[in-house]
Amino acid sequence: MATHTTETTDEAIRETYEEYDVGDTRLAMIADPENEHAWIQSDQTEPIEQ
Repeated sequence: MATHTTETTDEAIRETYEEYDVGDTRLAMIADPENEHAWIQSDQTEPIEQ
């Protein structure tokens, strides 16, 4: 599982990003760590360059 967290007080953006494997499927989830109802999950992931 890979996890990334960003929290910026100036812009009020907070999120966690997680990738994990379930069987042969890689799942990704973006969530608000302070609101358990704010999340989106997908089985489509793409590598990105920063």
